[in-house]
Amino acid sequence: MHPYESIRTEMLRRINDQSWPAGFTLPREEDLADEFGVARGTIRRALASLSEAGLIERKRRAGTRVVDRRGHRSTLTIPIVRHEIEARGGRYGYQLICVDEAAASPLDPALFDGAPLRHVRCLHLSDGKPFQLEDRLINLDAVPEATDETFETISPNEWLVQRAPYSFIRTALRAERAHQIDQDHLGLEAGAPVFVIERQTRFRDAPLTAVRLSNRADEFEIITESGDLL
Repeated sequence: MHPYESIRTEMLRRINDQSWPAGFTLPREEDLADEFGVARGTIRRALASLSEAGLIERKRRAGTRVVDRRGHRSTLTIPIVRHEIEARGGRYGYQLICVDEAAASPLDPALFDGAPLRHVRCLHLSDGKPFQLEDRLINLDAVPEATDETFETISPNEWLVQRAPYSFIRTALRAERAHQIDQDHLGLEAGAPVFVIERQTRFRDAPLTAVRLSNRADEFEIITESGDLL
């Protein structure tokens, strides 16, 4: 990986996790060059890539700012499961179950208009116990780097948030009876309830990924906070 790519990945992580929120003015090129230990030309290349993706806006006198990607920022934040578990005081664990063809996924491949897909199924654990089952399709046309990623040591959730810019999220929340795959990996009895989050993510007009996140209903909660709304 070229140095500018790893720097771009870190900058993208900061944008996506709101370390650099919408409207934030980035440090000067020379300060970023000092932070990352590279030449200013490498920083310019990373910034140019983010600018081309529509994530930052560069102006000579005003500096470089993070673009507001539609709507209130909380609507465009994808949580990293590891951070959620650690914020609750749990010890995070991760198990890759399979990486295979899209046909094995409970999600609809038609969402991707015939694009080549990669299916990843994995389990997130808290203190050694099943916390969330992640079943995901990734569009390899939109995220070609996922073709060679093994996902053996990092979840697709965290990997994508760090690397793939997004501008649209559709999220559906519902309770349903556990599928067989939920029973097998979450340790549930037949007919037990699960809380399901289904999310579709796009960048501009390109579908990036779709995911089904299933959780034990007796151990899952969602907390939202907002402020400064008029």
